[in-house]
Amino acid sequence: VVENTVEPILRFAHYALLLGMFGWSAFRLLGLKSLDWRKTDRSPGLAILAALAALSISVALMLISIAAMMATPVFNLERSMLEAMIFGTDMGYAFIVRTGLLTAGLAAILTLQNGRTAMAIAAGCYAGALVTLSWSGHAATTEGGLGVFHRLNNGAHLLAAGLWLGAIGWFLGLTVRSHRARAQFREQALLEEMHRFAPFGTTLVALVGLSGMINSHLIFGLPNVMTALETPYGALLAVKVALVGAMLLCGAYNARTNRVHHKSTERRDTVNRAQALAALRRSLAGEFLFGIAVIGLVAVLGTMSPLM
Repeated sequence: VVENTVEPILRFAHYALLLGMFGWSAFRLLGLKSLDWRKTDRSPGLAILAALAALSISVALMLISIAAMMATPVFNLERSMLEAMIFGTDMGYAFIVRTGLLTAGLAAILTLQNGRTAMAIAAGCYAGALVTLSWSGHAATTEGGLGVFHRLNNGAHLLAAGLWLGAIGWFLGLTVRSHRARAQFREQALLEEMHRFAPFGTTLVALVGLSGMINSHLIFGLPNVMTALETPYGALLAVKVALVGAMLLCGAYNARTNRVHHKSTERRDTVNRAQALAALRRSLAGEFLFGIAVIGLVAVLGTMSPLM
């Protein structure tokens, strides 16, 4: 009973940390190029704690998962059981690779002092760690060449989602910081950076949506969607889709607000930048909370059968 309760919690923390670490490092590397205050960013300290937590939770989740499959309490696991599952299954091989990548990512953050090289290594490590999650759960049940495609598609889904959430987190944090220390940050530069990001953000959203539909089709078949909705799995999946829709509405509002501000600036109209950033800050906060709720549902859905 304890394992059944703890596993979804650990899965949520695992997904949230890996998505967050990849999104943080990749977006810090790829985006925000025109913003000066990256040099005073304090998030690397939190990133070290998150990297340690990601590695620890990955190990704990593996032990809990093995205990669940063996129908035995985690403290009763024998060495032979662990060796058989870790060194004799696809899930175990993925765990070995993921552990190596998480260790390398932690080392990059600790030893390279968060320069551009550190970010590149960390982003690559956490991207790889995210992709390894596709070798367990529903994607791992598809066999043959279609199974490889399913895993790769699910990996692309996770990477796009990580970049999307990373962008939301970065822009939310920067809008909050610009509000608290307005004298240190150029509000116009932040608004322009968000405006430049909009086309890339649209591409990420499209990739998340397309890869998510492909995943659903490979799991239960889109023609069977009405039947699937009658199951607990389908009901939670519908809630997840609704939450993603709410994130899209927030994103559309953000793009419209920024576009209106950008056009007004070009016409040299009087624009209240603080007011525009306040509206964006509220919308980004809502979008971020919806994203956290989606991760929670993903953690639960991964433990459920779509046929029941």
